[in-house]
Amino acid sequence: MTLVLELPEDLSFLIVDESEAIRTTVSAGLKSLGFKYVTQATSSLIACEIIRNKKIDFVICELDMSLINGVDLLKEIRDSNELNKIAFLMMSGRVTKENIALLAEYEIDGFLKKPFTFQALAQKIPICMQSYNNPNSIESKFQEAKSMIKNDDYPIALNKYELLLKKLPNSCRARVGLAICYRMMRNYQKAETMCRQAIEKNPVYVQSYDELGKIYVNMNKIEEAIKVFKKAVTLSPSNPLRFERITSLLVERQRFKEAELFMESAASNGIAYTNLNEQFGKILFYQKKLEKAAIYFEKALLSDPNNRSLINLMGICLKDLNRYDEALKYYNMAIKAYPTDTKVLFNKALCFFEMKEFERAKKLCEYILTLDPANQKVINKIQEIELKPE
Repeated sequence: MTLVLELPEDLSFLIVDESEAIRTTVSAGLKSLGFKYVTQATSSLIACEIIRNKKIDFVICELDMSLINGVDLLKEIRDSNELNKIAFLMMSGRVTKENIALLAEYEIDGFLKKPFTFQALAQKIPICMQSYNNPNSIESKFQEAKSMIKNDDYPIALNKYELLLKKLPNSCRARVGLAICYRMMRNYQKAETMCRQAIEKNPVYVQSYDELGKIYVNMNKIEEAIKVFKKAVTLSPSNPLRFERITSLLVERQRFKEAELFMESAASNGIAYTNLNEQFGKILFYQKKLEKAAIYFEKALLSDPNNRSLINLMGICLKDLNRYDEALKYYNMAIKAYPTDTKVLFNKALCFFEMKEFERAKKLCEYILTLDPANQKVINKIQEIELKPE
């Protein structure tokens, strides 16, 4: 058996727990074992962002958390094409029957019951790494199939999921994997059948509803998709990433009203997430609900003040609401950070134009042409300004 002292010191850990005391204790324990790279996250949402932007080899996560719990984080990591496989140690003082049913679909590398001793933690880490590095483990096979989907090798992925289903005849995860392959191959009937089988096997396996909704969207059965997405949200009402995915699909189909209803549901559940504020703002903006859109853009900018796209949208909202001075303030913020952004510069020129400050609008348009001489919108606007009476 591998010992903790035999593991590389540059192994990077992420501790996810709402309790500062637990995070501090586990972090200190890891460092005393010689591990130098230890990051902490107060929520699974923050953990997702860290994993997307930083190399993490090993996650130690509390099961019972608000918003995205440990099971949901595990599923996000295991199922996302954006994230690579990571060793995962779950810890908890209690486990419900529902969580046991969901964890059965995912081969975690280890489980640690709270309260635990330093010795128990030290023993679990090499066991988890041994499980993680086992090329014959079921999870490794699932990850191989996922990588085939990522590479658009759908027939090969299909074959791998079929083999997994033979080994695990009750697996919802394998069925949903098959459904994804069939959907990408545009065999929607088989894809729907796989999802329905998964739902029959385990009605609380929310990924079945997520995938079934995507299938219906691809089939342009939007009403059916909405019903399925509502079921997914009922099962997992606090996961902002799910709301973001659902509303993105609906926005692509220009179903803004329905997307807005899902966002209202997220807001009523008290979900605070920068991406959702931005998404909600855009949905309202597309519907010309500018006053409300500006409120959500402002919320998003509190967490992401240098977001050029957000600043630009905020400026457009305020301009169209005839709140020109406020709009100019946001455009100036964007231009200060991105002085050659012709899109923002042009929107500022439009603001001057609507304020009837035609000379300032023209000068700004002329400056834009030094950056982008072929910009036809700008050329047309200069011509329009020149036709204005003195």
